[in-house]
Amino acid sequence: MHQPILVRPLQMDGDDMVFGLVTGAHRHAAATKLGWIDVECTIRNLTDDQARMVEIDENLVRRGLTALERAVFVSERLDVWAKLHPERVAEDGAAPKRGRPANSDKLSQFLGDVPPSMGFSAETAADLGVDKRTVERALVIARGLSAETHVRVAGTKIAKNEGLLRQLAAVPDKAEQLRAAEALVTEKAKSFPDALVIASGREPAPPAPPRPVDETVAAFMAIWKKAPPTHRAAILHALQGEKLPGAWAVMERANV
Repeated sequence: MHQPILVRPLQMDGDDMVFGLVTGAHRHAAATKLGWIDVECTIRNLTDDQARMVEIDENLVRRGLTALERAVFVSERLDVWAKLHPERVAEDGAAPKRGRPANSDKLSQFLGDVPPSMGFSAETAADLGVDKRTVERALVIARGLSAETHVRVAGTKIAKNEGLLRQLAAVPDKAEQLRAAEALVTEKAKSFPDALVIASGREPAPPAPPRPVDETVAAFMAIWKKAPPTHRAAILHALQGEKLPGAWAVMERANV
């Protein structure tokens, strides 16, 4: 075991203490499969909410987390955080505001059902080692997507695209939001604007026919990407011998 599993005392069973697993379920399962009798543990006295916060944070630092999964965990962290710090959560009934949030920790400015929560995004960012805006963007996604939209995009490539998720979350009509998500998931829409058009019951404008110059550039770039360095150097050498428009020059960069 490279890292001890974390447990917490739950209750006494006769003369023995019963412990609950907080983090390290996969490590514990692996040890059990290997037939290990003794497993190194760290014991901490934690309440249910404190234990859940530790579990959430372990999930949030896990690699391979999609933008949607991160949003869900950050949103749940806010719920638990509010229970642990009720003195820092003001229930003032502030009406939700639309638009881009200001530089403030007052989350109700951009989350309709969340009261002003002082310090959550900055504290979470520090705990997880991420930027504060990462936390705020995750909350916008989690609280802006309807349950139906969440289910529809989960497990698809849309779940990995934070930009598209934020755009979907900003659609106020949840039925329209779901239709736009459907168009993106099924690839009927190639872009978010097209998805909104389809969601409104209309057909997006057909793509403009390719211009000859675009086809030429595309063909050249396809050759360039496949060419090894020696071939690229030969192409550049050939271009240097061509007569180019005034002030044009051909040069090779190290990262081409």
